[in-house]
Amino acid sequence: MLERSPSSPLVFAGPAGAACAVGIGFRPEIAADLLAAPAAVDFVEVVAEACFSSPAARREASAIARIWPVVPHGVKLSLGSAAGVDLDRARRLGALCRELAAPVVSEHVAFVRGGGHEIGHLTALPYTLEAARVVARNVAAARRALPDIPLLLENAARTLRFPDDALEEGSFYAEVVARTGCDLLLDVGNVYANAVNAGVDPGALVRSYPLDRVAMIHIAGGAREHGFYFDTHAHPVPAPVFALLAAVLARTGPVPILLERDGDFPPFAALAAELATTRELARAAPPRPAPPVSRAAPLQISTGEPPAEAPALAAVQARVAELLTAPIEPSPADVRPFAAEEVARSRAILQRKRVDDALPLLPRLASHREAAARLGARCVEASPRAPRLTAVADALRIAAAAEADDRLAPEAIVDRLLLRARFVGPAGDGSVRPRLLPFIRRERLPGGRVIWAIKGMGSSADVRLVEPRR
Repeated sequence: MLERSPSSPLVFAGPAGAACAVGIGFRPEIAADLLAAPAAVDFVEVVAEACFSSPAARREASAIARIWPVVPHGVKLSLGSAAGVDLDRARRLGALCRELAAPVVSEHVAFVRGGGHEIGHLTALPYTLEAARVVARNVAAARRALPDIPLLLENAARTLRFPDDALEEGSFYAEVVARTGCDLLLDVGNVYANAVNAGVDPGALVRSYPLDRVAMIHIAGGAREHGFYFDTHAHPVPAPVFALLAAVLARTGPVPILLERDGDFPPFAALAAELATTRELARAAPPRPAPPVSRAAPLQISTGEPPAEAPALAAVQARVAELLTAPIEPSPADVRPFAAEEVARSRAILQRKRVDDALPLLPRLASHREAAARLGARCVEASPRAPRLTAVADALRIAAAAEADDRLAPEAIVDRLLLRARFVGPAGDGSVRPRLLPFIRRERLPGGRVIWAIKGMGSSADVRLVEPRR
């Protein structure tokens, strides 16, 4: 199991002593393979928000917690929001951690909302002391809702640079860990992406990080598009990222390492090979260095009035959120002082992310992989982002559009019926909400077949599909 030690916040205690744990993100596409070979990994990670939106995913996470330690990984707490952290989300995250008996929980040094706009994607912060103070304030507030387990903070990939950066990347994260008292979840893939895109040496960049505060590592694959390297989580881990991982481990010693894969899943043997390479690098790492004699206490920040700089940061974040979510792409003049190319790239990433988030909610339609992705891209491009439950709202739009295509209609009708059983909407602003009341409805499929969806009372009630005998 994962446990604490004086020299490492998280180690894996195996038969031969402390050895580095290797894990993977638990996803439906690889669930059967993992359950058939549970010794392939030492722990798994689940996306916390997936458990919040899907009762089935939450039950699955509770079940696999009997097999492996499960690490909840948050993506929407928005610890970098100058307007403050959403305490209701923090409480839900804390409840999930307790339910899973999680040994650790992680979130990002990023913001996902600003000025009332939901961005829908992790957006890196400006590298300033003001931003580090805001993160510290939000972490202090969030920790009161979390159990007494380590909260690890993950570095973010950058697609948009802020003109008022005052610190180097590594120095910014050193400020964050010093002010919060939290250790780092070092995403080596994100460091590599930031270095390549900035034209600097990845090894030099990662050495500028506070590596003595690294408690866990993420690795993932990526790809270049139009000269920009994206950490996609949908490609094999490239050799330079493995080399960077080895360089980090040479300084940190063994720490838990997680392979991230969220799309374009290969045969499990390919993932197993990446896990094996990761484990070999971990075993080759020197012992973890002894911790410093004393670690400075985190800076204490009042959780009453926001720091004096927070209104200025809030205004910047609201501006960024508006630029990234506006229905019509802004002109180059309108995005200043940001670079028009970077804003356009970030908007394109968000559009793709909306499709990636929506298609898993349409499992039957998504079996038509390329056609569903093309249709999804057209749908999200033509519609503004819903203020709440965006993935559900987008999935309903995509399914409705797919019903007009003879090839896609049978699967789209069933997927849409299941979503309508669980959600009400969309409303005038495009939002949807969970359906609390019972639901019973039928749909006629092409060819004359009839199918019913039946749900009981409550938003988490199971939905049954019934097809009467003809």
